Amino acid sequence: MSNKASATAADLKKLSSFLRKNSNVDFRKVDLVTKKSIDSFKWPGSQDEKEKLLRMVKAYQRILRVLPENYEHLARSLLKKGIDSSMQIASMPKKKFIQDNIKIFENDTALAEQVYKRAIALRKAIALKYVNRSQSLEPHARAVGIR
Repeated sequence: MSNKASATAADLKKLSSFLRKNSNVDFRKVDLVTKKSIDSFKWPGSQDEKEKLLRMVKAYQRILRVLPENYEHLARSLLKKGIDSSMQIASMPKKKFIQDNIKIFENDTALAEQVYKRAIALRKAIALKYVNRSQSLEPHARAVGIR
């Protein structure tokens, strides 16, 4: 999913069906990168459908990571609205994010703010990992064996 495209009703229906077929999986933590892990799921349809659905499942996972436990049901509503990552949430002003999505959060401003703060924290963690990785690839770091 791109940041600008919202999930269609058909996309969300396929995602819901996939999640039901794989209900024993914790999608907050599962590996969605390695082929072995991806192949272990119960996938419907053709390879093209699988690839499109995998992109949707990855977006679902990214959203789950900003939602508190027991609020997983909100993930599909955020995806439907076109919100598919913590980076996207963190790039919005907090007030706008809360105002634009308060209905999704069942008019719970504290919950919306909690999600926003978690998105900010995840963005910071990602930025720190990027800086660390970039610096470890610098010639001086390689020369002294830091890498």
